[in-house]
Amino acid sequence: MIRSPLLFRYLFREVSIATSASFGVVCLILFYGNVVRNDEYFLQALFHSPETFFTLSGLLIPYAAAYALPLGFVVGLLLALGRMSADKEILAMRTVGLGVSTVLCPVVLLALLFSVLSVCLVGEWGPRSRALFDLRKTEIVLDSLDLILNRDGVLMFDIPPVPDEGNPRGSSPALRSLMGSEVRRCGLAAGNVERDVWRDLRLSFRDGSDRMVGVLSARSAKVRRDRVRGVLALHLEGIDLEGDFNSSVSESGRRPSFVSFDSWSEPLELPLHDVSSGTSLKRLGYFQLYEAYLDSADKDRRVEISILLNKNLALGCSPICLAIMALPLSLRVGRRETMLNAGIAICFAMFYFFLVTFLPAALRDFSSLHPALWSWSPNVLSAFVGAWVLAKHD
Repeated sequence: MIRSPLLFRYLFREVSIATSASFGVVCLILFYGNVVRNDEYFLQALFHSPETFFTLSGLLIPYAAAYALPLGFVVGLLLALGRMSADKEILAMRTVGLGVSTVLCPVVLLALLFSVLSVCLVGEWGPRSRALFDLRKTEIVLDSLDLILNRDGVLMFDIPPVPDEGNPRGSSPALRSLMGSEVRRCGLAAGNVERDVWRDLRLSFRDGSDRMVGVLSARSAKVRRDRVRGVLALHLEGIDLEGDFNSSVSESGRRPSFVSFDSWSEPLELPLHDVSSGTSLKRLGYFQLYEAYLDSADKDRRVEISILLNKNLALGCSPICLAIMALPLSLRVGRRETMLNAGIAICFAMFYFFLVTFLPAALRDFSSLHPALWSWSPNVLSAFVGAWVLAKHD
């Protein structure tokens, strides 16, 4: 029970400052890690225009903040209460008859505020901003293809497997009709590169074992950049194609063939990034995931969506559960060593994130155990253990 509003405000201020500062530091670290992973795109964006660079940077912030908020909250909480315990402030409160609830109330209130923000970040703002980031990144690549081809001499494309019937976003039907389903990579070179017309093209196709399966030469190609689907569409003319076109024959019986024709009735589409269902689902918000769950008739896909929904909600609610667990831990640590307190918090949070991610994936094939609901087990465990230790400590 809070005996003094002044004490409540002091505790709330101290914990909020520490947790906000820790959240900012962790968010900056995760943001930097994502920038390093996509450094080439940021350099191209900076070359394109400063506005594009800052737009790309801004789209990464909600995605990094979604994972930084729970971790930063636990680190800040342990640092703030650990410092107060080391300075005997907690002992002074207990001496005048104030219980653990004096510290618990402002911490729980702040944890609830962080949980509401985390639910929105993890399941809504983070995935949507990352989807926009990927779209913007694709636009930058499409606009820079001429420059990349002139600089490197060749463009490499990863060809995804044949898509399922429920996923129309796949590789070019024209490519599959001639080269079969075994093509996994494509290298594109051009002698003369202009904005919308490329001349003297040469495309080499390789299978999963990096074996050359075909070579296509074209006199020219009209280039179309599909920014929504993330594909480069080539309307080829003057085509010479040499390769192994009959994938149904055994390898010992195959012989190279050569065909030549003026044009293709369909454009040759080369994907710039992976558009598989797993990747696209992680870029959807709560309501979009729920609609996809209702519309899907595939049992495995429904399980995947259910796991993703529950995991996002569990991670969003993690600050309140982690706060109940971290509060008695911070009161017991009582050390002034800042790095030790931060290390304990990071190890605890990493173990929590591991359980949230690992348990549903490990139980995915056991539908009778309801693997999606196991995403909540770390939250329930943290809350019950923390409440029991707090009651014992009080």
